[in-house]
Amino acid sequence: SFASIFPVTTRKMSLICALSGEIPQDPVVSKKSGHVFEKRLITKYLETNPTDPVTSEPLTEDDLLPVKSSKVVKPRPVQATSIPSMMQLFQNEWDSLMLETYTLKQQLDSVRQELSHALYQHDAACRVIARLIKERDEARNALSSSQVAAAVAARKAAASEEPTEKMEVEQQPEKGITDEVKSKISAKAAQLSKERKNRPVSTSLASVEDLKGFDEVSSFPPHKASQPGITSLDIHPVHQNLIVTGGVDKTAVISDRVENKIVTTLKGHNKKVTDVLFHPSEDIVFTTSQDKTAKVWVKSGAGYRNSFTANHQNEVLAASLHPTGDYWVTASLDKSWSIHDVRAETTLQSIETSSGLQAINFHPDGLILGTGNVDSTVRIWDVKTQKNVATFEGHKGKAVALAFSENGYYLATAAEDNTVKLWDLRKLKNIHTITLPEDYGVSALDWDYSGTYLAVAGADVRVYVGKTVTQVAAYTKHTQPVTDVKFGKDANFLASVSLDRQIRVWGKTA
Repeated sequence: SFASIFPVTTRKMSLICALSGEIPQDPVVSKKSGHVFEKRLITKYLETNPTDPVTSEPLTEDDLLPVKSSKVVKPRPVQATSIPSMMQLFQNEWDSLMLETYTLKQQLDSVRQELSHALYQHDAACRVIARLIKERDEARNALSSSQVAAAVAARKAAASEEPTEKMEVEQQPEKGITDEVKSKISAKAAQLSKERKNRPVSTSLASVEDLKGFDEVSSFPPHKASQPGITSLDIHPVHQNLIVTGGVDKTAVISDRVENKIVTTLKGHNKKVTDVLFHPSEDIVFTTSQDKTAKVWVKSGAGYRNSFTANHQNEVLAASLHPTGDYWVTASLDKSWSIHDVRAETTLQSIETSSGLQAINFHPDGLILGTGNVDSTVRIWDVKTQKNVATFEGHKGKAVALAFSENGYYLATAAEDNTVKLWDLRKLKNIHTITLPEDYGVSALDWDYSGTYLAVAGADVRVYVGKTVTQVAAYTKHTQPVTDVKFGKDANFLASVSLDRQIRVWGKTA
């Protein structure tokens, strides 16, 4: 029993907790050391330290014995024995609270200043990073230009040292389009002309009523939101679910319009992409850019690799593929257009003009091509001789778009004066003019394969029909200017792109 263990002190000791130094409310005593503790305090202490807090001997809760004692009423402190004393006590507590509040406010202000300084440093770092990225891009462009200049200088130096051998090498570009190329072009033109005469109008061609009933059937943003805007598109001639787009974000993206998903992204240009083209029979994509280059992309594994890069001295704004699929042309603001060999991955010849070029397109037969010029003219060129065989005048402002009808008889052109002109190539004269609103901002034209319908892109998408060029439909759901438009097979759908980042497909709704 407790009395037998502690016979002397049971009645005389004052119960004072060895931990707190106060009279315990629920006293317990250690069997090992004899010290008294407040049960609440010693229990909590033993949870982390299983030893006697005084003697450091091992101690557990089983070693504690409860002590029966009368409840002690704590006397009031001297400060709380009168109202003035209590008022003083409260005043002291209030003063302590105010001092603590003041300290917390000081700490808050200090934290705010540190946060403000950190945010300033972050903003400064972002500006430095942006400047460095800009300098890096400029350095890359300068390096690319210097490499081209160095190559030209090396060729000239080699020519001066080895005139006999280099003569043959340097004459190769000057030959331009060889007799073999001309034969291919002529044979393809004869074939297409013959086929066109015997080709009936497709029974599945969309009717005027169909076009009037078209609505948006899908929309999809394939390019980055950080640099919004799509500049161009093309629909694959065979796999009509595939659409390639060029963006302000310096990439070209191949998307599936049915599944609304990105198939692959082509990265390699340093500035925004201005035009894109599919090859009809091979896994090849063509792109042009403001970075003064045009690129050929060839299928490689799950993606595409850049197999050839053509260089100009200024922005390259447009490209067109010859009906043979073996040659393609590029148009640039450097006052030239160039023809390239797809297979040989080389530039055959560059043709100088009197003004910068905004647009270029092959005639369906491939014997001639048209260019839209900065000086507001539209020029027709003989592909085999590279001679300017006709010039159409009448626009005011840059000629920004042109499109040949598939029957080969008509050419539609558009300019910054917001007019679309229809030219008869047999008579070489303007037969119709569409005057659009002053703020329309016409940007692109496209004939359907039958030559029945003409699509115009600008503030919206409009469709015209027949030789009289009568408007039959307008599609207005884009929220920013429309930059390009293309017809699908038999005009059963259209696709358009805009600076609002959206590919929108227009067709029959269920």
